[in-house]
Amino acid sequence: MDLVRFQQIGRIPELSEDYSLIARSVANDGSLLFLFVERAAETAVAATFQSGIGTFPRTKMDAPKRFCLIRTASGLTEIIELPELDVTFPQVDIFPDGRILLVGSRCSWRDENDYDLNGIVVDPRSGRSTRILLGDGINSAQVDNLGRIWVSYMDEGIFGNFGWGQPGPAPVGSAGLVCFSDSGEKIWEYPHQTHDPISDCYALNVSGSQAAIFFYTDFPVCRISSDFKLEYWKTDLSGYGQLAISGTRVLLAGHPRAPDVAHLGTLTAGQLGETAKVRLAMPDGSSLANGQLLGRGNHLYFFDASDVYRVSLE
Repeated sequence: MDLVRFQQIGRIPELSEDYSLIARSVANDGSLLFLFVERAAETAVAATFQSGIGTFPRTKMDAPKRFCLIRTASGLTEIIELPELDVTFPQVDIFPDGRILLVGSRCSWRDENDYDLNGIVVDPRSGRSTRILLGDGINSAQVDNLGRIWVSYMDEGIFGNFGWGQPGPAPVGSAGLVCFSDSGEKIWEYPHQTHDPISDCYALNVSGSQAAIFFYTDFPVCRISSDFKLEYWKTDLSGYGQLAISGTRVLLAGHPRAPDVAHLGTLTAGQLGETAKVRLAMPDGSSLANGQLLGRGNHLYFFDASDVYRVSLE
């Protein structure tokens, strides 16, 4: 098995002892994003509850808490104080004009006038924030260079839970992939009634104004153009939660049972061909430590406890 070595590109920044790091991400322009919450909320921002035999995330905190974002790019570091928010399990990205998107992965429907608005658009220049509905069961949310928000959904966000679908309206993410405006308006959704339906969108990679996904049940690679035209490539792979894509080259990674194994392939006529199993490794060739993989554009990133690493497709 060939070895693919990550290269270190940065360090995990530190904030004061009053804050805890809770989310890491990469923006469309390659900026590294690190989201912090006040240490007193470290437990509340990741709180769960038991229902029957299942454990589920809480959709919001009991009271708003302080958040802070550190953005690093080209050797420069920007610290952005955010308004107090009640979002849990947040994801973060940045719009081309510098506004910040925070997304809670879950939201509940209680009645037609009472449901969680789990998308938050923050203008750091004014400190003002706007709440929008992005739906329950979010796997990933990423902003493109046109300022559109692409959201992929897991099975609960597609088929319904937390009141969506029963007794409430159809889940916002029933199509499996939705593109929203920055004000929360649905611009486009995956045409699940005429194409291979998405039961769980495992991987999303938004680059420029395009998106690529890898989804259950049949696990094709699908690329969506900026004007929402679809291309598919069949694969014999499954379960990978991250992808990097460049032209005709694809790297699939992030399998829960084999976090250091990836597949590198070429997009040929309707098929992911010439696939090779590779082992992801640290710069010295050692196995990956505990951490987070993230695909964005033609890069696969790895965040461990102290550093950021990257592998790039040509």
